[in-house]
Amino acid sequence: DDQRGEGFGRCLHGTFAHPLLWPTARFRGPSSPAMAPGDDQQNDLVLFAREVRQEHLQADPAVLEEIKTFLLSKECDSARSATHTVLENYPDWWTRGRRAPPGLEIESQEDLEQLYRHAGTLFGLGIPLTFAERRTTAFRLFQDIEAWGTRDEAMPSEELVGPDAELTRLLGAMIGEVFPGHPGFLDAAVYDATGLSQTRGVKKTSLRLVWPGLVVDADRAARLRDLLVHRLTNAAAEDGAIKGLEGRLKALSPANAWYSVFGDAAYAGRSAVRMPLSDRVSPLPLRAPERRPLVPVGVLRFSFGGEGKLKVEWLCRGPELEGQEWIKIGCLRQSADVQLTEWSVPNWPGNQPIPPSSTRTGRVKVRTAGGSDGGGGLRLKANTRAAPPERAGQLLTVERRFNGAADQFCDKMEQHLGKAVVEPDGAHVWKQPGGEARIIMYPEDKRVKVVGRPNQVRSLVVIVAPYTEAKLGLDADGNQQDFQQDHQQGGRLPSAAFAPQGVDDSSDPHAAEPGDSSSGLGTPTGQQFRRATQDFQSEGQGELSLKQDDVIYITHDPEGDQGGGADRWVYGKIEKTGACGWFPMSHSVPWDETTQ
Repeated sequence: DDQRGEGFGRCLHGTFAHPLLWPTARFRGPSSPAMAPGDDQQNDLVLFAREVRQEHLQADPAVLEEIKTFLLSKECDSARSATHTVLENYPDWWTRGRRAPPGLEIESQEDLEQLYRHAGTLFGLGIPLTFAERRTTAFRLFQDIEAWGTRDEAMPSEELVGPDAELTRLLGAMIGEVFPGHPGFLDAAVYDATGLSQTRGVKKTSLRLVWPGLVVDADRAARLRDLLVHRLTNAAAEDGAIKGLEGRLKALSPANAWYSVFGDAAYAGRSAVRMPLSDRVSPLPLRAPERRPLVPVGVLRFSFGGEGKLKVEWLCRGPELEGQEWIKIGCLRQSADVQLTEWSVPNWPGNQPIPPSSTRTGRVKVRTAGGSDGGGGLRLKANTRAAPPERAGQLLTVERRFNGAADQFCDKMEQHLGKAVVEPDGAHVWKQPGGEARIIMYPEDKRVKVVGRPNQVRSLVVIVAPYTEAKLGLDADGNQQDFQQDHQQGGRLPSAAFAPQGVDDSSDPHAAEPGDSSSGLGTPTGQQFRRATQDFQSEGQGELSLKQDDVIYITHDPEGDQGGGADRWVYGKIEKTGACGWFPMSHSVPWDETTQ
């Protein structure tokens, strides 16, 4: 009805002056006519988009050319001035020279409307953008909900968010209590990116709630998250629906504690937050869209009655709005002069700090591979020239040893990969579905080999790690190398499987000769010392955990000679412990600056 639609529009825009005009068309992409005859360059663009993103893409070449021209016109020279960034610096079909820009600067309302329209078009074509927006100081309140599953199962989204979900009702009641100035209702847009996580090889439930009528800053958002985790923890300690939900979450993965399910990473620093309808991009070495964009589910209305009564219902569902409207509803950036929504400061007995959900502290960044130069620093001449960093196209072998009986190991693998093929020599082989990567188990000496490309090996190692221990393995050239043993959650060391080839970990950084400015940072010989300015906890194999004030020297900087920025990832070694791995350069500063 009119009153209902008008109320939703007022809440969406955070004002009571401009009701939202509801489109009548269903949520869909534009029609996809056969490729029209025209300029050869435009036709080539469609072919390139097919090669990069989708083999069966059918699109009007003129539409793609218009979108490309608009995006390239908004490129900026530095990530510092960007309002939007490309996730993982993914070289999408529209980029210049197959290299993503440091960012885009899109601020005027007219340009934003055009961006939203183009993003909706590409989503409808099946090739969504891979954009994130730089969060402003004041932004719309949002919550990211992330729950790990198994290879075959994920927590159903409707058990977490929906009119009948107890978690949703608890969240809505808390928001209504903290923001008492609402007009009797509050609306939240819901987006779903549930799917297979390529970095871990398991399914993941990913949801986002955006409250268009509530404007907060990072401190308020983080305190709301702490209050929510506190209330969920208390509710789970009692018999009831929340306790049952917690049990199901932790049965899927022990990592699904409430402080991890409700993340706080996006509230820290000048973080970039994925836009609605945009796809997630796996970090290097994969660096590819995961085909799980933030898809609009609908808008939930929370109506608050007397005596604590709460009614939750769907106000509209995904198909009822056009793609550009869903992006407009779900984007977070606000103008500099916007006022924060009046609130009642959260408090609870004890008011104990809640553990951060992210293993990263301080600045939270989007992993990128390019941008401005990374600053100065002492450049050292290496004693030996190492090989280029490993790329995803090379074959890799990781060797481990399993514990227990062979039949027990077979049972565990069958749960993930099905029945093994038994070779004439007695080896059991499990192949990754849809690929040639494989796990080979030798019963006589309890050896386990994982063979495939680095990105494939990553997911298979995750499967075998709980049942095996590390031993000497082979690199891509068949050389023995020592793979570090996996540790429990929160203390896993990086795997040497993802180290650049030819790195001599035993070399003494001080033996290098300083002052060689002829060696560019893009080569492995261009070492430089840096000091960690904040903690960084590795989240996957191949990453290097840092403690504040650790001194690291960089041995590989593949993006340095291409103008890579401070947000890029580099490979280095901690001077004190000798641990090696990839880490974000933005978490460190040149060592010579810190010794002044």
